[in-house]
Amino acid sequence: MNSPLVDSKLRRLLYRSMTRDGIRLPLPVAFRIFQLVVRIVSRHKVPSVRTLEREYLSYYREGLMSDKSVWTSIFVPTEILYAFGLSPLCLEGLSALFASMGIANNFLGRHGTHFVPNTMCNFHRLSIDIGSSGILPGPRFIIASSALCDGNIKTFRHLAEKKEVPFFFLDIPQNDDTAGIVYLVAQLQELIEKIEALTGKTLDKARLDAAARNVRIAGELLEEIYRKRCHLQRNVYYGHQMINFMLPLAAMSGSARLIKICRAILADLDDNNIYNSNFPKDISAETIKIIWAHIAPVFQYNEVWPFIDDGVRAKVYLEECTGYLDGEIKSCDPLEIIARRLINTPGNGPLTRRLANLEKIYNDANADGIVHFSHWGCHQASGTTPLLQKHFALRGIPFLNVNGDCVDARSCGLEQHKTRYTAFLESLEAQKKNQ
Repeated sequence: MNSPLVDSKLRRLLYRSMTRDGIRLPLPVAFRIFQLVVRIVSRHKVPSVRTLEREYLSYYREGLMSDKSVWTSIFVPTEILYAFGLSPLCLEGLSALFASMGIANNFLGRHGTHFVPNTMCNFHRLSIDIGSSGILPGPRFIIASSALCDGNIKTFRHLAEKKEVPFFFLDIPQNDDTAGIVYLVAQLQELIEKIEALTGKTLDKARLDAAARNVRIAGELLEEIYRKRCHLQRNVYYGHQMINFMLPLAAMSGSARLIKICRAILADLDDNNIYNSNFPKDISAETIKIIWAHIAPVFQYNEVWPFIDDGVRAKVYLEECTGYLDGEIKSCDPLEIIARRLINTPGNGPLTRRLANLEKIYNDANADGIVHFSHWGCHQASGTTPLLQKHFALRGIPFLNVNGDCVDARSCGLEQHKTRYTAFLESLEAQKKNQ
């Protein structure tokens, strides 16, 4: 959702619904109205992006229903929640949505994070502020996991204490070997028992089987999407649209919505007439192909994207964060499928796995360089950067690390980013000419 018109309309609708000034709209109503707006102002976008926007907003609208809402971190067993008829509401994803609308600063530091050090990830600081602001209906309970982020347990436990609701936490192991699977499956079984006791409902096994089946189908579709994108010669997407696909991909895991989105993406990749009208249709042999590592700014980074992703000089071609499952999983046990999905989250596990994955993406795409965005407050990203730099330098793979904030534009150093991207592209152009 990067059209200024769309962002402006969504900002006005939602901000008015969240304040006491003017007409106060219930948040689900505001989301529903915006879905109608999106259909009108997004007509120029490729069909799968329109499908993604529509389904993602529907996901949030359902998560705002007070009797079914469960607040979550990004990597949790949403499949189990669906099996209980509950609606997950990913607060990190909602923070990203608010940042993309330009209203993050209306919340940051204003509703309970004055005590939080500014070295903490702003996705989490904003989640605390949004969750504490009173604009959201209260959750039935809150669930988080240890996957990728060391701030999850503190952020979501604090919100659970503030809202006086139960808090559940999952410790995601590093490896999907037998010990790791058994360890996580035991936690999932315990979680189910606790939700049954809390809600008075028995888990619907048919729904759980369906959700696990959706995970396997999504894994197979994502593998096919990856193979097609490795050889794609058309400018179908803005690079950041696919980078940020990580959020709905994780938040809606196990749902039919995610299957619909993946199939829409495949349809666009298969249709030679589909391309982003803001770019030339074809990617030329001279275009520099960039692999994007980690996450990207979710606020309006439009002053900078043209330097690294104009579809002519350079293209953010593939990213590391949108594949989460090996489609070859043969298990028929739904909890094992869910456990493997969580453990195989990109970035989880030993650094050697992440390095091998990035190198594979780079080689499969025949790319020219890797950009790693170290989000301020993400200790995993900033802490491993020197090791990434050393690894790729030894292999002769051009690598650029950029430090910044993905949520707060005031802390991002946009002019510095322009300079660094420009210098990196110039070096890649020179290297490409000498090949």
